Amino acid sequence: MRAVLTGDVEIYEQSGMDRFRQMQLFIAVMETGSFTRAAEALSIPRSTVSTSIQALEDRLQCQLLHRTTRKIVPTSDGIAFLQAARDIVDAVTGAEQMFTGDQVQISGRLRVGMPSRIARKIVIPALPAFLARHPELSVEFSASDQLTDLVAGGMDCVLRVGVPNTPELIARKLQDIPFVTCASPAYLGRYGRPADLRDLSSHVLVNYTPQFPATESVLTFCDNGKPRDIPMQGSVTVDGAEAYLAAALAGLGLIQVPLFDVRDLLETGALIEILPDFAPPPEPLSFLYARRRNLSARVRVFQKWLEGVLREGGV
Repeated sequence: MRAVLTGDVEIYEQSGMDRFRQMQLFIAVMETGSFTRAAEALSIPRSTVSTSIQALEDRLQCQLLHRTTRKIVPTSDGIAFLQAARDIVDAVTGAEQMFTGDQVQISGRLRVGMPSRIARKIVIPALPAFLARHPELSVEFSASDQLTDLVAGGMDCVLRVGVPNTPELIARKLQDIPFVTCASPAYLGRYGRPADLRDLSSHVLVNYTPQFPATESVLTFCDNGKPRDIPMQGSVTVDGAEAYLAAALAGLGLIQVPLFDVRDLLETGALIEILPDFAPPPEPLSFLYARRRNLSARVRVFQKWLEGVLREGGV
């Protein structure tokens, strides 16, 4: 391919539209895992996809894919180009979205990381309506209580509860999440119901850590309007929300959890809130994405939808 300089502008003989289309087809091949599935998804001949990817590799003068009879595997250059291509395609789509609003139908794949309790209680129950509005979109969830590395994990965005400590990411606060301290009736029958923070010296907690080794065992309360950490003893440490809740229901100790996660259990009496006058400070729920990326139309629409879900859900 030959480049012609006109003033300060470099004009390629191959049209920008062709180059943009090649990026789109390459992304489709990577997301579907084959030329055939990419062609079917885009309703075009397989030969068109194959020829386009070959032309892309010729233009870049590098191999992007290892092709075998069973699967397609990206090369290191292919992995690097995939992210760059996604950034460009997302930027163009996002620019259109700024002017056309909801008229642009988002499509492709959206990869989201979030805590399991957020996925289970808030996002997934509301997801059918979102996908019905955007039938060409597919969503991949990493619903884990482990801290998700957005960039290394290939995520488009992540949700995190708590103050973000990730300078390489842009964080948008969605809202504050109220927390409660609670225990099972069996636990309170054995240890008594604390009336004051001083009473906690004779109590135990279930320790929660996002990853091992665990940090110091503490519960945090609001005391005279200020956060106060109370070190406590506990014989059980978990790294998952489900296990944390199960341990409390089994009477193994006090826990502090988002109110939305235990509202039904508090209503039935399976758990009992304690020390409501010293309720834990709320934690921010933040929406994060990579600083170096343009906010794609998919991510922008998902964020806007999520804000509505949180408002309507009374989280």
